Amino acid sequence: MSDGFDLKICCMGAGYVGGPTMAVIAAKCPKIRVCVVDLSQKQIDAWNSPDLPIYEPGLPEVVEGCRGKNLFFSTDIDAEIKKADIIFISVNTPTKTM
Repeated sequence: MSDGFDLKICCMGAGYVGGPTMAVIAAKCPKIRVCVVDLSQKQIDAWNSPDLPIYEPGLPEVVEGCRGKNLFFSTDIDAEIKKADIIFISVNTPTKTM
């Protein structure tokens, strides 16, 4: 690929599962471009700041080591889906109600 990445992943959902999972994939696979997308600008802004929206031990260091290199956070969902080779969906799971 002309951009230097072997694969491009888009993850829909910047919450407790999507953000940390994609950060670890980016950390372990530097030749993979990972972009986490979400409708919430506030959530994406938090992932792009030093104050991450969730707490996991060691997560800030992992994100800081990859963000802007092969880990990105965006609200431009359509553009990132078009770029992606693989799309993960990591959104709230609805529960059954009676």
